[in-house]
Amino acid sequence: MRLLGCAMALAGLTACMETAPVETGAAEAASMTLTTRAQFEQAIVGRTLDFQGNTFAFNADGTISGPWDGQGISGTWTWEEGAACREGSIGTSRTLDLDCQIWAVSGNEATVTRDRGNGASFVYSIR
Repeated sequence: MRLLGCAMALAGLTACMETAPVETGAAEAASMTLTTRAQFEQAIVGRTLDFQGNTFAFNADGTISGPWDGQGISGTWTWEEGAACREGSIGTSRTLDLDCQIWAVSGNEATVTRDRGNGASFVYSIR
């Protein structure tokens, strides 16, 4: 009987204890998927994006420009149903077909997933 009483007391004590919150990294906690054009414009447009030393920008006038891969990148972008859609070219030899991408921002990084979230992902540094 004494054993049963101790078990019940322990169960009651455990139920009353507050569970400590699970901590996540600061970057994880601040991650936000951009779902509106306004969010995309605030977080990305007009900023320099860097991927492995290559840079470019989404401009407020709907263009894309930058010195990508020593050749330059040019193109256009629009916002369509929760995705940033871009097309253009790098130099004169590489065409960037239309691709609608899902963007998630965490601090000074943007994780981009091609094909409306169904393709490959990569991370840009935002400056």
